[in-house]
Amino acid sequence: MMREEVGDKKKVTAKDGPSVFDFTDYREYLKAYYYYQKRKNPAFSYRYFAKRAKINSSGYYKNVVDGKRGLGRSLIVRFSEAMRLKKKEAEYFESMVYFNEAMTVEERRIYFERMMALRKIDAYQVQAHQFEFYSKWYYSAIRELIGFMEFKDDYAALAKELNPPIRPDQAEKAIRVLEDLSLIIKGDRGIYRQAQNLITTGPEVQSLNVANYQIACLDLAKESIDRHDASLRDLSTLTLSLTKAGFEIFKEEIIAFRKKLLGLERELPKPDRVYQLNMQFFPLTKIKPGEKP
Repeated sequence: MMREEVGDKKKVTAKDGPSVFDFTDYREYLKAYYYYQKRKNPAFSYRYFAKRAKINSSGYYKNVVDGKRGLGRSLIVRFSEAMRLKKKEAEYFESMVYFNEAMTVEERRIYFERMMALRKIDAYQVQAHQFEFYSKWYYSAIRELIGFMEFKDDYAALAKELNPPIRPDQAEKAIRVLEDLSLIIKGDRGIYRQAQNLITTGPEVQSLNVANYQIACLDLAKESIDRHDASLRDLSTLTLSLTKAGFEIFKEEIIAFRKKLLGLERELPKPDRVYQLNMQFFPLTKIKPGEKP
């Protein structure tokens, strides 16, 4: 199974300060920027920045960092000018704000792609492949398939192993993406094998990646009703009445169940097929305003 490591910790160099391109969360960037400026010049303060950004409230910067306030278009420009960001840096900062504040997966995808296009090419390639890995259901399926199937550049045969089958060029692209992410390795005899590497992303990017992956898997689940005989699948639904406390208990049980299945998978004999398990648990009635599920 593939594991993930989530983090968005950035180093701040004493010479140049934090680079906006190293961040996917604009609040983390603002926090790092303030820390660097304060260390370089003890006189730097929220009041000083507010004056430079032409903002009336001296505490606005801290409220943004703490998640209590957001940045609109005019404030994005003022913050960029106050931080003396260059043109591409300002464009990246603006896209990063919109990315963090976006309400839908599609909006987040658009701004994420804008951010990646403004980054250096090496960073763009890695992040783009991470993004693409989760957007295509068959990438993870092929990685699992390689765990027990001998594959040696026969992309047509690999494509036919999947259900639904994909095109040979899609299979080849999947292998390239998995290799670039170091999730598979080509051995001495030209046969690929799984690698136990992690995909490392910031929490904002990770949430977008997972959302895209889940959408793709949900589509597969719908298609499975017509594609597979009932003997090859198990689809069921439950509608429940719960309290908030009951919801939390059910979430914990689902987490424990997933962990149990992962442990059971490791104990079973050598596999000969790849399955997808989806679990959905979401409200069908309104949640009271201000109350989290």
